[in-house]
Amino acid sequence: MSGYSIWQYLHILLFVYWLGADLGVFLASRYVARADLPLEERLRFLELLLKIDMGPRTALILIVPVGFQLATQLGIAPFASGAMPLIWLAALAWLALAWWLYANARNPAAQALARLDHAVRIAVAAVFTGLGAWSWFAGTPLEARWLAAKFVLFAAVVVIGLLLRVTIRDWVRGFGMLRAGEDAATANGLILGAYQRATGLARGLWLLVAAVAFLGVTKPLLS
Repeated sequence: MSGYSIWQYLHILLFVYWLGADLGVFLASRYVARADLPLEERLRFLELLLKIDMGPRTALILIVPVGFQLATQLGIAPFASGAMPLIWLAALAWLALAWWLYANARNPAAQALARLDHAVRIAVAAVFTGLGAWSWFAGTPLEARWLAAKFVLFAAVVVIGLLLRVTIRDWVRGFGMLRAGEDAATANGLILGAYQRATGLARGLWLLVAAVAFLGVTKPLLS
């Protein structure tokens, strides 16, 4: 059993948990958006959704260092070989931040750290887009076009994740209105609208994740 095989197994396992947990998030969100259900029941589904969503969030972060491990072992990202300890350290710090935010959502410091997490995701999307696009045309520093394409698609996944976060803010507003006893029709309209927009974004995300996995497995020779 080679080291490459182990990293490849972990890479596939992360994709499995990512897509599988995303389906659970999608199914739970349908009940969160149902205005005919009691508020407490909808909030329980929302709590379940947030717990399940930590699976995809964890997978997205860990796929970065695991993917770099695979690329360096294949010899198609030689620039990253000496930087792997730093890449792992950065990824684990990001993962710790994501879990801290989940566990301490009501902490006064959470808002500032959430902005940090948002900035990290923007930076990751920008770096992956730049590396992928440059490598597609220049043939370096990523020395395979399928990997360059994979980087750009992964960046698009991160961007969709950010858009989903913006969309779900209407849930926060809507449920806040319901808890305060404000206009239920307006509140439920916000929640339903956010659900409908999030559904379209989630489907696009699934297609992109499937495409990223396809490129990683088939490694096509793209001309």
